[in-house]
Amino acid sequence: MKKIQLALLVFVLALTACDQDNIGELYETDAYVAFSSSIVVDNLLTAENNYSVSVQVVRTDGTGTETVGISLDPNDNIDGVFELESNTVTFNDGETVAYAKIVPLVPPTGIAPGVTFNFNLSLSDATVSEFFGTTTYKATLKLDFTSIGTGTFDSPFWEEVLYPEMYEASLGSVQLYKALSLYESGYDIIFIVDGTTVTVNAQPAWYYDDEYGEVYVEGSGTIDGNVISVTLTHFIPDVYAWDSTVEVLTLP
Repeated sequence: MKKIQLALLVFVLALTACDQDNIGELYETDAYVAFSSSIVVDNLLTAENNYSVSVQVVRTDGTGTETVGISLDPNDNIDGVFELESNTVTFNDGETVAYAKIVPLVPPTGIAPGVTFNFNLSLSDATVSEFFGTTTYKATLKLDFTSIGTGTFDSPFWEEVLYPEMYEASLGSVQLYKALSLYESGYDIIFIVDGTTVTVNAQPAWYYDDEYGEVYVEGSGTIDGNVISVTLTHFIPDVYAWDSTVEVLTLP
């Protein structure tokens, strides 16, 4: 509750700071609806929440019942995978907090592991704040990984043989292998094994510099026994991509 109250306080202060001359005329009489935060990270998609995301919406006046529109902007990662449960959010009389829900359209095995899903949302109504009417929620699939030892990663791209700590998890018939800090500390890479096919979804892999930020890696390949061979492309989104190379991970 303190977080909600703080968000509302910051929200009201921001509004009043924009027009000090009209405080009595405008801000003491009008009620506003807004998202409680402009960005919410680290949401986990789990069986406990039915692989959904709850989006908090707040209002400054809890009097009466109120319904506002909400929309979810499409993008390549969420198209056909997630949608809003409803295109409206309703506050009951006396409530200053309500929730929208983003729900999956596919079973858990259809939610790509290792991908951070970005949900860009907007509110639409005459009472919606012009300053806090949009938000971004980020969510990833939660998996229970267990340690399986040290692997060997032969990377012609990196011009080095690396020895990452390896973790394993299951998602239905799919096996997932996570290489901790593979190319660079803090950047774990997940390999998805479905039968003999291996997929590496686009994910941050290392840091280039302060101007261009993170370099992503993406690709596919096969597994034979405990040897994974994948053709990977390292790229800076919308900026540059290096030539693809075959990189080989030998599991413990």
